[in-house]
Amino acid sequence: MKSIFNSKFRMTIVLCCIVTAFFTSCRDTVSKSDIVEYNPSNPVTITLVEPDSINVASQMLITGKNFGGDKSKISVEINGKKAAVINVTPDGTIIYCIVPSLLDADAYHEGGDQIPASVKVIVGGNAESNVSSQQLVYTFTQSVSTFLGFTDQDGNSIIADGTFDQAQFQNPFWMAFDTDKNGPKDEKGNPKKNIYVLEEAAASMRFIDLYNKTVETIFTKSDGMQRPRTIAYTLDGDTMIIANDGDQWSWNGTVVIPRNPVTRKFTDGSPIPWKVVMHHRQCNGGAIHPVTGDYWFNSYEHGQIFKVFQRPTNGATWRYGGPTANDLNIDAQAATHEFWRVQDDGWEFNIQISPSGSFAYIVVRNQHYIAKTIYDSSTNAFLKSAPFVGFPQKPGFQDGVSTNTLFHSPQQGAFDKFDNFYVCDAENHCIRKITPQGQVSTFAGRPGNPGYSDGALRDAQFNWPLGIIFDDDLQTFYIADRDNHRIRMIKLQ
Repeated sequence: MKSIFNSKFRMTIVLCCIVTAFFTSCRDTVSKSDIVEYNPSNPVTITLVEPDSINVASQMLITGKNFGGDKSKISVEINGKKAAVINVTPDGTIIYCIVPSLLDADAYHEGGDQIPASVKVIVGGNAESNVSSQQLVYTFTQSVSTFLGFTDQDGNSIIADGTFDQAQFQNPFWMAFDTDKNGPKDEKGNPKKNIYVLEEAAASMRFIDLYNKTVETIFTKSDGMQRPRTIAYTLDGDTMIIANDGDQWSWNGTVVIPRNPVTRKFTDGSPIPWKVVMHHRQCNGGAIHPVTGDYWFNSYEHGQIFKVFQRPTNGATWRYGGPTANDLNIDAQAATHEFWRVQDDGWEFNIQISPSGSFAYIVVRNQHYIAKTIYDSSTNAFLKSAPFVGFPQKPGFQDGVSTNTLFHSPQQGAFDKFDNFYVCDAENHCIRKITPQGQVSTFAGRPGNPGYSDGALRDAQFNWPLGIIFDDDLQTFYIADRDNHRIRMIKLQ
């Protein structure tokens, strides 16, 4: 063990010394006569790569022969991805480069996954080296960074539109991707993904244009929206559905915004871009079933779950209730028809349906647990839910399995392709991961330690994270970090 340690220690010292020498040579003038040219009559050969365990942004030294001492003529590929060549020794025997991300668009990985890596040097655009037989291992890493938003010196922020450098957020709360199936495409031919964000205190909605790098406010509380809680979309993607939490049955409950056919955004530029389709009381959230297109939502008053049975295309009032299409409530009056109740009165919860539609999580924020409900495709209905993780009315923090775990104010979650659920555990100031089997672990943040710092997953700090979405293509999370007034990002590299 001692000899292995000494070997690695010596390699680190050598690496640091050589890198220092490179930076020194960048400052000093190297005479052209000192530079050894690449010799096309001889092969380009790699003899050693250091270190042999790498990740994104690692410093790498490649030792070999006949690289030539002209950095501008050298390129390095690691698993076919171009590395940044920083320098080369004048005699063309050692290249200093930075390892790129080896994430492939077609491959799915998680932090800690490892793949073999191979290195190739190309000189002059066509002379390729051998591929070293040395075994290299690349480890995928995830880290937390700040994507958007900033505060003043006192930690305060306002709602400010503009470019990504100018935009500010006040209390970002709920997030939703907008994949416009019939709209503009990105450089890969896929529908462009932009982001809509609900702000809590100002009851506003913001639009994040990821391609033009701008932020725009769509509506605010002054437009008559009391407390927007969640965003959903019809299956065709052309109508946005917003659940609004009003105090009276006559207040705005569910509102819709049609997509503008020209701008492809959910606004026509008018002060009030939305239309009320249902009046109901104290809705904490609603979701569209990804297969049937049915809209499911709740009421806080009695912990009720409802389904929309009649959704006229002409924008007339929707009808909702349960458990059958014959059991419908009257708009703007107390709801007497329902599918079932989560538990008791005053359960603040939202429903988040898995991508397959086979089950949903009932995330109960004020009772600190998450229930699970199975979807019965024969009746097109969710069955009565049961506690899945966390323990009702017992706030705290504990990783583990099923109801032996503890949460403190869980809110929005995001599914990955394996039905793992990453949920914002707001008052624990972290992101928790829930597997389909009910295994709970801490994914990011320092539980019980609020703050603001970027970095490695468990070193980073959040302050009341409430919203989260996951881009499966880019393997990137976006997080609404409410009390830090920022949109944070977790990216796999």
